[in-house]
Amino acid sequence: MWICLNNSFMSIVKAHDPTTNQLVMVRARVKQDLLNTFPGLDDQVIETLDSDYRFRLILDKEYVSDVIRDKVLSIDYDNFKNSVKESWRVRAYNKIWKIMYDVQSDRYWQST
Repeated sequence: MWICLNNSFMSIVKAHDPTTNQLVMVRARVKQDLLNTFPGLDDQVIETLDSDYRFRLILDKEYVSDVIRDKVLSIDYDNFKNSVKESWRVRAYNKIWKIMYDVQSDRYWQST
């Protein structure tokens, strides 16, 4: 699952732990994105140089779910892109927006 917040971009997947289904791996390309969403966990961030997402947290699913839920409940804007403050992030999100707009417009994915 990709999550785009106005101050972080993350990928959330099942943790590589066969003993439990209660953990997820929250991955980010920018360490601060994890800390913006999960403050106080700086000492738990795993840095991996040989992976597509450099920074990771292994967290309880319920905790992550609660944090994301709180983010949804705190939305106070009527335009997501306008709520993003960092210019580099605005550029990145605009690229994502454009790609998905093209998907909507092209209808190539609706072939039978």
